[in-house]
Amino acid sequence: MTHEWTDWRGNDSQWDELIAGLGQQNVYQTARWAKHKTASGWSVSRIVINGSQPQAAIQFLIRRFPLGLVMAWAPGGFSGDISLINTDLKSTLKRLLQARFLYIRFGMMREELDNETSWITRAGFKQSAHAIGARQSMLLPLSEKEDELIFRASSNWKRNYKRSLRLQTIPYVWHSPDSTELAQAYEKMDAYKKIKGVKLEISPQTFDSVRSNFGNDLVLIRIDDENGDLLSVRGALIQAQTAWDFIAVTSPEGRKNYASHRVLISLAQECARRGCTVLEMGGIDPEKNKGVFDFKNGTGARAITYIGEWEASHPSWLRPIISRVISAKGNN
Repeated sequence: MTHEWTDWRGNDSQWDELIAGLGQQNVYQTARWAKHKTASGWSVSRIVINGSQPQAAIQFLIRRFPLGLVMAWAPGGFSGDISLINTDLKSTLKRLLQARFLYIRFGMMREELDNETSWITRAGFKQSAHAIGARQSMLLPLSEKEDELIFRASSNWKRNYKRSLRLQTIPYVWHSPDSTELAQAYEKMDAYKKIKGVKLEISPQTFDSVRSNFGNDLVLIRIDDENGDLLSVRGALIQAQTAWDFIAVTSPEGRKNYASHRVLISLAQECARRGCTVLEMGGIDPEKNKGVFDFKNGTGARAITYIGEWEASHPSWLRPIISRVISAKGNN
């Protein structure tokens, strides 16, 4: 049977229902994430296999450039049967987008099953040498019970958590966040940590856009000092039964009090109360960002390696050129 990719014509709620039915829990493939990205200049293209009853689907974020060059980027990757990926994908997307030149990249944020990468390779895609996002992450099982969360942690993490309990204040759900205050907290943390090649930041505009599109599914836990000044904030985006780590900022004073340990446990409990079973803790890099890795690893979360990012182009000679450009921009 020939499987052909076709344009998806349904609305946003139908799209989210479709990908959920195909087993997709990745927040970056949702209509809400697409709406957020359109505020910064992206457009959206959704394609599926087998129209009325799709067996596979993917949402691309689209950028257009001079000379008919189009870039299609799909964080989160395919929903459904990955074996249905074929060479028709590139030609269909090129035609639908009316592109003279097309560069495609998608990031499969799930573990490989039954040698799934062979299907991707057969469809003409190559693994990206310079990934946009981290291929490694960690998954933390959630519980409403503090002792169950602490039980998995390392002895050092437990010790630091106990130190955080000396704080006279308690974590709380930050229902009315101030995007400017949050951006300033990131600036202070970036200046303090000075991680080579990494800029820790979030603009007020970006945060406000996410908050507008996700509403109550953006969960923020905050803890302050006795004067009401921010010590630490951690937040997640909820999609189905998965919470996706999104915000993590701690002031220099908060670091001294291990406030980040306190808010992480409170975030885990709150997400569990909202029906989540796991927290995807975000990318890890044991070499370039050892401190973050040690913190996440100390929770007892399970390390995971995703299928990762793959790319192709039409014509084929364009792929390595665009890939190098993306890599160069990522290092600036």
